[in-house]
Amino acid sequence: MSLLSVRDLRVEFDTRDGLVRALNGVTFELDKGLVLALLGESGSGKSVTLRAILGLHPPSHTRISGEVLLKDRDVNRLDEVERRAIRGRVASLVFQEPITALDPVYTIGDQIVETLVRHRGLAPADARRRARELIDLVQVPAPERMLRSYPHEISGGMRQRGMIAIALACEPELLLADEPTTALDVTVQAQILWLLRDLQRRLGLAVVFVTHDLGVAAEIADEAAVMYAGRIVEQAPIGELFARPAHPYTEGLMQATVRRGQRGIPLVPIPGAPPNLAALPAGCAFAARCRLVREECRTTLPPLYQVRDGHVARCHLVPERFGASPIPKAASVA
Repeated sequence: MSLLSVRDLRVEFDTRDGLVRALNGVTFELDKGLVLALLGESGSGKSVTLRAILGLHPPSHTRISGEVLLKDRDVNRLDEVERRAIRGRVASLVFQEPITALDPVYTIGDQIVETLVRHRGLAPADARRRARELIDLVQVPAPERMLRSYPHEISGGMRQRGMIAIALACEPELLLADEPTTALDVTVQAQILWLLRDLQRRLGLAVVFVTHDLGVAAEIADEAAVMYAGRIVEQAPIGELFARPAHPYTEGLMQATVRRGQRGIPLVPIPGAPPNLAALPAGCAFAARCRLVREECRTTLPPLYQVRDGHVARCHLVPERFGASPIPKAASVA
């Protein structure tokens, strides 16, 4: 049994501009101890997926269907009290911007202690000792100073370490990381990536890591799922994805990314912009930007094809390019 199983997940938002279809049948599984990277441009549905896993979307203007099975319990069928019991203990979220996620009027230590007292039932003195252990776990060089500091008094890298300590406070089995290195400089980004990978291996965590940076995904992930317009358009082990990208969008992301040894070779941007999620086209959502587009791409949504073992892609060109066959809908993994 997979720790996390997402099946045909659909998320729609009621807005002034109409119904926005943010997720359109997302399906994937994640076992204990593995790291899955969700790749794609802004607006592709990556962060929406993470919040749907924890049931964080406001019910007043959100329509959600499909299954999100955490340890065989469907998050979408739980009430709010049951969801709160899962958050932190089974799955935790590391937010993209710790300066906005952390409470500015409480110290880092107070925020970790509050988490431990509320969710683990520890006495304040025991929670203080455990908070110090957590700060040591995320390798802060001056732990006592860190515990006494307010979020605005420390650097972005230290804030992110504090955010990770809070996320790990209740010893979750699944860590959801929403672009945790985006706002950091290159050196600090590398330190946080190393820390997350080290913690994941030491603690045996499963991790869903959201990023638009292919280099980051290559550093931390075991497998990657490429998202576009609320769908997974390609999924494969990370080495396989880089060696044999099967979807034109994945190829476009790679051509638009700086790589080693590329001096003097210009980047090739993907033309155009992502589609309006309130007015998705009938066919492939990437058709308007694709250099290989055909007429059927504009009119018919492509099925999912098996490129190789563990490697699938949703594109009409896959059969002739890779000799692949469609996957029966019941067996689809993306």
